[in-house]
Amino acid sequence: MPLYAISITKQTVFHALSEKFDTVYYYDGPIQLGSNNFDGLVDQLVTSEKKVFSSDVTFVQGRVWSAGGTKAENETLLIRDVTGPGASTAGIRIHPEACVMVEWECGRKSTLGRKVYLRKYIRSGYLPTGTNQEAAVAKEALNATAKLRYKTYADEVQRLDIAGLGVFNISSPSLRTPKAASNGVVDNFLRTREFRRN
Repeated sequence: MPLYAISITKQTVFHALSEKFDTVYYYDGPIQLGSNNFDGLVDQLVTSEKKVFSSDVTFVQGRVWSAGGTKAENETLLIRDVTGPGASTAGIRIHPEACVMVEWECGRKSTLGRKVYLRKYIRSGYLPTGTNQEAAVAKEALNATAKLRYKTYADEVQRLDIAGLGVFNISSPSLRTPKAASNGVVDNFLRTREFRRN
């Protein structure tokens, strides 16, 4: 199946500057011959992401491109503006570079036998109401209340069923997909991912 990449660009204020950051997803999906209607992919991901991002985070752009070939072979299929803030307004604010990590197990490397994971780092800007306070500074594990919203996000982005396009399954750039019956798991502790500096 062809491999597609989708990036959702967002921005937030950090160190008194507007910082843009992306979440990039890879999906294997049906062959699209001449189809340029990939809006459904962007719409579904933006809807899922807005549920886990703070209202301090603004959505900026969605982009879809073919990702199975070389840089010369891959082509942009869609670039469009997206708008609006994250939908979450209540809870505990966290450092803008702190992330909730979601991962899917994707089998083992054949040479070393180590497990391989597909991971997403969510710079959400907040943790939901009911989160244990010490988890916000990574002194304690996130409680079940904190994890629930991110687990729902993981389930939603793992498989996209887009009317008129078909089913798209989350993948790595090298086409590693989650093991059968492997669902996303929310890590116990916050991680840190620095913003890229220009």
